[in-house]
Amino acid sequence: MQSSRNIIITGASKGIGRAIALRLAAGNHLVLTGRNGVQLESLATEVKQKGGSFEVHIVDLTRKEELEKFTEKVKQNNRTIDVLINNAGVGYFNRIDKFDDEEFDTIMKLNVYAPYYLCRAFAPVFISQKHGQVINISSVAGLNGFKSGTAYAASKHALNGFTESLREDLKEFGVAVTALCPGSVRTEFGGKDIQKQLASSDYSLEADDVARTVEYLVNESETANAKLIELKPRRRKEFR
Repeated sequence: MQSSRNIIITGASKGIGRAIALRLAAGNHLVLTGRNGVQLESLATEVKQKGGSFEVHIVDLTRKEELEKFTEKVKQNNRTIDVLINNAGVGYFNRIDKFDDEEFDTIMKLNVYAPYYLCRAFAPVFISQKHGQVINISSVAGLNGFKSGTAYAASKHALNGFTESLREDLKEFGVAVTALCPGSVRTEFGGKDIQKQLASSDYSLEADDVARTVEYLVNESETANAKLIELKPRRRKEFR
């Protein structure tokens, strides 16, 4: 097992991103991004307690100029990049005739364009190193559409297609590329109505369930690449 990796985690301040950071903290250097500085600093303290090192970047990934500054700073700070985890995402849910154009644009900018820009920026690093890994946190919505999910499902279908093709671009250089597609996860994602539904749902994942799968992928053999994982919940114990 490789030790002391440099790992970028976007959307690390809460939810799945935070759980991933805590799972990967020990012995690694984490590049943590988010828009909430207080939450990121709190996470960084826990990362340090678990034996990891960190750097914190407050960045709005929907803004190209901020993305460019971020990627250049990361390259300056780190001689190598071992893993890029594109976790940051957003979802708005409504019937198509009630959808807002600005919401649709935001979904695409964060769920599709941000991973594109980050992968484009760090691909030359992976290619020159002849190793690296990209893990794109997608969704089962990237495999199946659902009511009120036109924008979100479109973004995740796009991310899955991007991920599949990216793997073909980079596999000759020993770079692993994976789309991880979880089902419903109990986090703050999606607003209060969805959170309330998930809190009483008999089929829902925890953020750490996704983090455990990411941990498995990060520790995967150098000769293997799980290209897509659909992570579905078991029925929760209290409902069995």
